[in-house]
Amino acid sequence: MSVITVPVTEAKQRFTEIVKGVEDCFDRYLVTKNGRDAAIVMSAEEYESLLETLDVLSSKKEMRALLEGRSQSQRGETVALDQYLAQKKRPARGGKRR
Repeated sequence: MSVITVPVTEAKQRFTEIVKGVEDCFDRYLVTKNGRDAAIVMSAEEYESLLETLDVLSSKKEMRALLEGRSQSQRGETVALDQYLAQKKRPARGGKRR
């Protein structure tokens, strides 16, 4: 992944190539106008991922959950995925099976 700076006039001429680069290689293009940063061109997938990350980071509830998970991991309070999945398949003790 790289950031490629191009003037707006060049971006207009190479637009199809630029779109292919962002889709195939996750390149990012910084488009300048009169020598100043004007726009970023990035893949729709990367943009959606960025929005989702911002959404998580702006949620106090989700950040608390992430920090708690990190703390649990640092304390060694982890369970292997296969153990977790096996536990989910077993009925709860004292509960009725249906």
